[in-house]
Amino acid sequence: MSSHPFPFVPGPAPMALGQFAASVAHEVDQPLAAIALHAQVALRAIERAQAPVQAQVGNALRAVLEASARASDIVRSMRSLASQGHDAPQDARSECRVDHAVDEVLDAHAAVIERLGVAVDVAIARPARRVAASPVQLHQLLRNLVANALDALADAPADRRRLRIAAALDDAGMLAITVEDTGSGLDPEQARRAFDPMFSTKPHGMGLGLAICRAIVAAHGGRIWLEATPDQGCAARFSLPCGAVRRAAPATVHHHALETCHD
Repeated sequence: MSSHPFPFVPGPAPMALGQFAASVAHEVDQPLAAIALHAQVALRAIERAQAPVQAQVGNALRAVLEASARASDIVRSMRSLASQGHDAPQDARSECRVDHAVDEVLDAHAAVIERLGVAVDVAIARPARRVAASPVQLHQLLRNLVANALDALADAPADRRRLRIAAALDDAGMLAITVEDTGSGLDPEQARRAFDPMFSTKPHGMGLGLAICRAIVAAHGGRIWLEATPDQGCAARFSLPCGAVRRAAPATVHHHALETCHD
């Protein structure tokens, strides 16, 4: 596909206080909504007091605790980005399984994927299965890119809604990840401004998701860019240093395709 690449070159300044506050609001919105939803489920179950009430309430409250922990992790992550700029503390990083992170992010978006009837394809090459990164920030990065792709696919014809996520090592030994959709795409000016805080092509968008992605990638010493064409889809690509993670034999071991039917 003909595309317009717009690479990001990290700048020296940390996130401004106002941008940081807005970013936190953007990132914790989903987990806080989940907290409210599952708390309501627990309350309704208690009020009905049916036989399986204990199991239902227990599951709902466990989901509340998990969402609360995730919100706390995100706040700490955003605070680190704001205070450290592009020098994120190395002790916050660990060996992350990229394939597991991708699966977890797709599971989090499973309801939207099913509702839109999106065909999902994932290909993670064996050498790209592990990377030294902040687990919370890697999830934030993938979650934002997948959410953007699904937003773009909502307006695409039902028979061409496809999402592809791929990871491999590039020629420089960097972990290269692509999140590609067949949605509405971007024109060159939109792609150029896509990483600017508060710029959004969506009526409901805050224009912070890609700005957060940019800050996370920069904090890990990587780069991020878009390749997009109007009405032909968009590919968000980023690369991260592999660090001290031990590489395995060059073969693709994690690959699956998920087809969902559109009603």
